[in-house]
Amino acid sequence: MSETVLTSPVGAHPRQARRSSLTLTPARLGRGVLLLAIFTLGAAFRFADLGLMRFSYDNSYTIYDALRGLSGAGWPSMGQPSSVFLPSPTLMTYIEALPLLIWRSPWSVTIFIVALNTLAIGFVFWAARELLGGAASYTAAMLFAINPWLVYYSRETWVSSLMPFFVTLIAAGLWPTLAAERRSPTGVLIAALAVTAMTQTYIAALGLLIPIGLLLFLFRSRIPRRPVSIGAIVFVAALSLYGLGLLAMQDTTLANLNKFVSGGGELHLTAEGINHALRFVTGMDFHAQYSELALGSDLLSVFSQLVYGVLTLALIGGIGLAVRAIWQKRGERRTAVVLLIGYFVPVLLMTVTSHPVHPYYLLLSVPAGHLLAAWGFLPLTRRLIGRVVGAVLCCGAVVFGLNLHWFNVNTALHPTNPKLDGWTLESGVQLGNVVQQLTADTSSPQRVVVDALPSLIGSLSSQYLTVLSGVAYPDYVVLPGAEPLLYVLVNAASQPEIFGPHAQSFPEKDLQFVDGTRASFIRVMPYDRVAALALPQVKIDWPSAAGLTLLGYTLSSPIEPGRPIDLVTYWRVDADLTENSEWFVGAFYQLFDQHGQSVTKANGHGQWARRWQEGDVYVERTRIDLPAALLAGNYHLKVGLFDSIHSQAYEFQPPDGVQATYNIPLDVAVH
Repeated sequence: MSETVLTSPVGAHPRQARRSSLTLTPARLGRGVLLLAIFTLGAAFRFADLGLMRFSYDNSYTIYDALRGLSGAGWPSMGQPSSVFLPSPTLMTYIEALPLLIWRSPWSVTIFIVALNTLAIGFVFWAARELLGGAASYTAAMLFAINPWLVYYSRETWVSSLMPFFVTLIAAGLWPTLAAERRSPTGVLIAALAVTAMTQTYIAALGLLIPIGLLLFLFRSRIPRRPVSIGAIVFVAALSLYGLGLLAMQDTTLANLNKFVSGGGELHLTAEGINHALRFVTGMDFHAQYSELALGSDLLSVFSQLVYGVLTLALIGGIGLAVRAIWQKRGERRTAVVLLIGYFVPVLLMTVTSHPVHPYYLLLSVPAGHLLAAWGFLPLTRRLIGRVVGAVLCCGAVVFGLNLHWFNVNTALHPTNPKLDGWTLESGVQLGNVVQQLTADTSSPQRVVVDALPSLIGSLSSQYLTVLSGVAYPDYVVLPGAEPLLYVLVNAASQPEIFGPHAQSFPEKDLQFVDGTRASFIRVMPYDRVAALALPQVKIDWPSAAGLTLLGYTLSSPIEPGRPIDLVTYWRVDADLTENSEWFVGAFYQLFDQHGQSVTKANGHGQWARRWQEGDVYVERTRIDLPAALLAGNYHLKVGLFDSIHSQAYEFQPPDGVQATYNIPLDVAVH
């Protein structure tokens, strides 16, 4: 195979050559239509049923950081913690802030990321055309466009979400200068800047420096110095800023390093790296990992395996041709070196490890594998059976498209998960829109009680929210003291009455999803001290050394042996004890008889003091089981406060002197 050499027609004037290159011929029109068809197919695969992508914590993290910055609450100095000991840099937060400036919705970020990753199809085409020629360029672009694993990872919004875009842009900018006849200083500069951008979005992307550094060393005589120098200066400057951020949190970094080293187990050989690299070329196992083929057919499984096998053979063939080109010192040997290093160095980096190898680590091997597979198909395109290649790729597109379809069908049947983590984008945004509506007129901070991480509910509602954790609805709830508090209840009965007269329910906004998950909403308006003190049946108003005031209690009656006591206590945060944020304070309840003997006890819920907000009232419902053999008589129930972290009890401070506990008298009757 000979290298593609782009030259002007012999004896032609440069201006005439340019006119010739712009002349629209039937062949050139056909190639343009083919490329457009491949690009359209790849875009359709990526954008189809986009609302069914799973929106997880990782997807929400950078969006939430961007929302925080745009809301004026401050931009982060360090990015998301990673599975290695170093956090990622912050560039992805700023990138995702761009679409949020236009449309405050996770939809805008998702569409923006998918659009950029769809452009990667064109970069693969360009790199393949420069290195392998026209026929291989269409094959490589097609393989990249239809691969279901690449489709899946092109739809995420996490820190590594732009890896398909960046790795292919680097290949299109750098590889032609290394391996083809035409050298492009502009392309090298674009590639160098893309390396900086990619490594500033995702910490594990630094692994790409190894194959790139090796290629730059081997082909140093072909590299234009100026663009490389500019790129190196930008890279070092960006890396230095990141390093300064790490120094500012060196204690945390060292602790994470120690945890990473000690928690990974022993080094061992693993085939995960090569398997993931194969998946990104052949689509291997997608039907088993992400499709419920019971919804489809067994025949689809058979065809899937056939497609995997054919594409694997093409990849092996391309590797063989590349090795032969190097061994026999053919004209394609530079291309062979570039592709083999680009494909196998990331695999080797993940072959000996003490930690799990995630598939997106092997996005570093893209698009070298696709070009190698296209090289493997290339001998067929030069013979009469060349149309077989097109037929194989079309069949592969149908099979992969069906697998993606059944994956989406299965996802649509199960759109939700516990704690809002992994809901589909459309179902999550549906819930988030209601949250946004019910908090739109709330002054900052906008507080929500929901069983989800702040980044999830915040990004889904497109707001920077404060999520109050440590609440156990309906047994341990909070009444706000300053601004409204919205309760988002998932698969829990709506009981607005437990919040008193300041609660509002919105049954018209309740949501019901196809998998049976239900969501309802209760908004509790603020209680001042007077209104809060009117809630308990028995008023006490005793402050404590913990900063909590026991406003009073409500007790069920009658009280009989063998029947539980339903006790409701009201605790108001009346002191700002910020310096004691690591307190974990909860109530305890202990029943004593007239002789001072303990009869039964119950522990209440606890809360970290760092989550307290002055003026909030914690309402606790406690069920205390009475023994069936309990004798009639007078008893007293002691109520106190205890910090389980520091094993510290906190006294009450009523006007008439310090008391260790508050005693509730109980009259037990036997019927």
